[in-house]
Amino acid sequence: MPRAGAHAMSSPAARRWRRLLLGASLLISACAYLRAQPLDAVANPELDELSGLSRSLVSDDWLWAHNDSGDRARLFRVGFDGSDGGAVAVPEAKAVDWEDIAAFRWRQQPALLIGDIGDNYALRKSVTLYAVRDPGARGDTASLLWSLQLRYPDGPRDAEGLAVDPVSGDILILSKRERPPRLYRLAMPERAPAADQVRTAELVATVSHLPKPTPADLTDDPKYGFLRDWPTALDFAPDGSYAVVGTYKDAYLYRRQPGDSWATMFARKPETIDLPQWKQTEAGTNSADGRLYCAGSEQRAGFACLSLPEPPSGHPPPP
Repeated sequence: MPRAGAHAMSSPAARRWRRLLLGASLLISACAYLRAQPLDAVANPELDELSGLSRSLVSDDWLWAHNDSGDRARLFRVGFDGSDGGAVAVPEAKAVDWEDIAAFRWRQQPALLIGDIGDNYALRKSVTLYAVRDPGARGDTASLLWSLQLRYPDGPRDAEGLAVDPVSGDILILSKRERPPRLYRLAMPERAPAADQVRTAELVATVSHLPKPTPADLTDDPKYGFLRDWPTALDFAPDGSYAVVGTYKDAYLYRRQPGDSWATMFARKPETIDLPQWKQTEAGTNSADGRLYCAGSEQRAGFACLSLPEPPSGHPPPP
């Protein structure tokens, strides 16, 4: 998809040149991740509707990914170069509309939180969260730690952003189909809840300053250009010092200062992470060292891990 203004490159030759420049810049700036180059798609052809990405707290070599609705309950290992590490079944879960996944620790053990939170037509009375053990680099099964049913205080919502705040331990969910998007909080369970228990999330903030679609966006994609600011991913830095909101167009980094509430952090103007312009960028996560943001397209149009901007001089330490 072409860019507006100085980034607009509409000819095939220009697009190829921009891609070469992007790949070169990645190789130079991410020297510890020489494999992190833009790709046409992840290697595993069964990961054909990439909807969620997360770092692993067990193996730094792999990311975790999953498909959107229509697939069975399973996760995929994906390398920073898009390589295939195999599929992992989640036999005790169901996949209605998985939209995001987040790494966290539950009772000091590495875990993954899967968000079955998609609801395009706002029809679901409740959505489901699944917590599973992180199986790391080996194994073909992720065992279930617990699951719970979640509802929103203001009615059903379609959401594609899920994160666990490493500072507070709270679960955060970001809505998709409204401006500004709404951020909801749910306390992390201290013990495994009953499977049929329904908990109500709390509305805690809205996310400001996501750039609205431009005239160039609408010209480039008359059918779907109007939704390029819709959030499709959410993740926190491993140390909690920033959050990244992924959208169909780009990703946006919100820096956190000591003592910030979520409302204060997300009210600031974010820094833009300029993503390659794929169709339906729906997955994103930060690497375990907090230096990269990895993103991918639902339509197998692209996958890349990009260097994050350095904190400004004098920026306070993480919370």
